[in-house]
Amino acid sequence: MVGVLSLQQLFTIPVYLAAFLRECKMCQSKVKKLRALLRHLVSVGEKRLGYRIQGVFDVDFGLEGYREGLQHPVIPTRIYLEIINILGDRVDQIFSGIDSLEEFIASFEDRVYGTSINFQRCTMKVSKRDVRPIFEEAIAQHQLNSVFAGDFICKERMGLSLALAKVQYIIKTIIHTYTGMRDQEVARLPYNCLSQSVVVPDTTDSRGVVRDRARMVDLISTTTKFEGYRQVEAWLATEDVIKAVKVGQAICRGLSKIYKTDVNDMPLFLNPSIIVRKGDIEVGVTIWRVEAKPESLATSILIEQSDLAELAATDPGRDFSAENSFAVGMPWNLTSHQFRRSLAFYGSSSGFISLPSLKKQYKHMTLQMARYYANNFENLKTIFGYYDSEKKEFVLPQNHMAYEFQMGMPMSVAYDILTEVLGENIPLFGGVGSYINKQRQRLESGEAQIADVRAETMKRVANGHLRYRPTLLGGCTKVGECDSYLLGDFTTCLSCEGSIIKPQKLDEAIKDAERELAVYEEGSGEYQITKGDWDRLVRYRHRLINVMEVE
Repeated sequence: MVGVLSLQQLFTIPVYLAAFLRECKMCQSKVKKLRALLRHLVSVGEKRLGYRIQGVFDVDFGLEGYREGLQHPVIPTRIYLEIINILGDRVDQIFSGIDSLEEFIASFEDRVYGTSINFQRCTMKVSKRDVRPIFEEAIAQHQLNSVFAGDFICKERMGLSLALAKVQYIIKTIIHTYTGMRDQEVARLPYNCLSQSVVVPDTTDSRGVVRDRARMVDLISTTTKFEGYRQVEAWLATEDVIKAVKVGQAICRGLSKIYKTDVNDMPLFLNPSIIVRKGDIEVGVTIWRVEAKPESLATSILIEQSDLAELAATDPGRDFSAENSFAVGMPWNLTSHQFRRSLAFYGSSSGFISLPSLKKQYKHMTLQMARYYANNFENLKTIFGYYDSEKKEFVLPQNHMAYEFQMGMPMSVAYDILTEVLGENIPLFGGVGSYINKQRQRLESGEAQIADVRAETMKRVANGHLRYRPTLLGGCTKVGECDSYLLGDFTTCLSCEGSIIKPQKLDEAIKDAERELAVYEEGSGEYQITKGDWDRLVRYRHRLINVMEVE
């Protein structure tokens, strides 16, 4: 959680200001007054004020969008999970041919390479001895049949630029998914966009011998690694991002040979249209038309009723069912900013991260984000910011993903808790389990509305009074570290005021303990420890749960 904000943070970091305006629910006249105040502060100037205020006007300051509930939605869990898995499968498919891609693409510098025999002999007057491979032969010779299949299927030279644009779209979408970068930031990525930064330096002993090697973190940035100090911010680069970028670099190297340019000066997403166009083509970034979106992402993911229910839970003030673009049966319309907001939301959601079908790369990425994007990480600005030569210090831009991740934490925690409130209608026990039961009763009796419960829960999370993580017996809402949890002493949850105890989980723990007891020798240390756990679990069940079932 962000914690207490200063006016400087509020007025210079767009995501904080947007959240403030949403929570305060100010009328339009007050919003206009706040706008006017900010304009006056701009006129006061950075030197007198001590900080620059213009940044807040760049990103949805308005709040007309926020006030009307028309912000980009969080992608529903089922759809988000499907997208992540599709992207992972596609990048694996492309990566399998990475060793041949560059040479294959560069071969199309020859204007007749990959064209039909008839075109070569009759139109281009190529001699029989000099006939080049037709397109199918070219793909086979470079062992790329499995790459140019499915979403990327391509049967002729004229279709290759579109197929490569689809590959680039997958690469671009993976970068959005795992970094939260905006469209224009991804478009500005240079060929050399990957680098490493030292998080923890080498540890040496008194003799200068290195005992522990430095810990590094992989970064992606719109500044190349050759420019010395970064002029712009950087983002965490996970395994899937690195794989995707390497594929993009192979494509870029091949295309740069056709453009006859130095690849080190090229954008990562170099336009592949030069393969089919005649004459001099200006070097530039790919423009993704509608047809460049792969079929698996464009039309195959359809909205279901459960998705609408989830959308309503993440944004209760908006009626998604009244919007045609969110109708059941319609394809989910992906936008790059949805990935930014969804990453901020799911990246700190323990419920989502614990899903067994979620790719391990995403789970690893969320651990890195929780470690490096948290506002208490002392090197946040040094690693992900850039050096401001005027201020003589490192600066993290106000619209960096780290701030949205920090703001997304209370929202996702509240959602995890609300899932317990609105989920299976089974009684819950423990300190917070009893609180959830009371909230359910308030909802059923009409005493409270879901929007009120959500607002109250988010407020408690935002104030640092609640957290959430799943446990062997249900869930834990305790704030801060739990020594018992770290040591594996899960039975302390039974008496903890921050616990959520689920009867089914409790029964499973009792059965697990009984199976363990059957393995250990009676009287051994392991047997006594497990027997103590079993006794406490059984007593709890008899004392609380059995009594409730009888009633």
